[in-house]
Amino acid sequence: MDKIETVLTKQRKTFKDYRHLVITVTKEVCIVNIIKGRLYADKKTMNPIYEPYPTKKEALDRLTGLADELKSKGFTEEPRDVLFQIPEKETYVFDKAKWHYEGDFPQELDTTQAFVSTGMFIMWVIKNDLVSKRSRKEDRAEIELVKQNEMTGAQFYRKNWDGVLSSKELSDEADEFAREYLNIQNDVYTADDFTNVLAAGLPTIYHVEDSIENYQIIEPVIMERYQDWKRRKDSGAASS
Repeated sequence: MDKIETVLTKQRKTFKDYRHLVITVTKEVCIVNIIKGRLYADKKTMNPIYEPYPTKKEALDRLTGLADELKSKGFTEEPRDVLFQIPEKETYVFDKAKWHYEGDFPQELDTTQAFVSTGMFIMWVIKNDLVSKRSRKEDRAEIELVKQNEMTGAQFYRKNWDGVLSSKELSDEADEFAREYLNIQNDVYTADDFTNVLAAGLPTIYHVEDSIENYQIIEPVIMERYQDWKRRKDSGAASS
């Protein structure tokens, strides 16, 4: 397998716009990878598109044409290393349903109950448009069902995200909030809010019914935590 690549950037006010053009040549096909993104001081975004071509010449013509078009718009070529000077954002896994149903889980309950607590938080995220761009695109139909109260967050969590909530599924702001609120070492959401608001008087948190009515009870609690977090964040930014 052979590779040909070009990196072009254009300086904006607060970031560098970049295009990483790569041709991957195999025995069967030549693939032009067009990776669009932004280089910030502390992070890098990526949005890849893949175009297959039957011959290396056609792929090269496409890459050359793209590079020339970008240069006409003010982009300049840079060494490939410019893309790797900024560390990629660490992926943080907030919860996995299997951590619960493979652990000390009540035997009398269906394993779907392991999705309920985090599902309620996911429902709040969806209703407040705080999912990632990728999820908004890939899960658009089910997101609309959740917003219309025709699907619960737990059902969405199980069907669309395979019972895994990580920073990849969240917007930057929701990710930052969740790293404090759902932190594994200091889980305010599950250990405090969900337990005291919805699971009070029940044998375990897994006995909470997955219902829209229960979501409506926990929703203002999550929102209050979010607004408090946002006030502290904005206050810290203003004083720095």
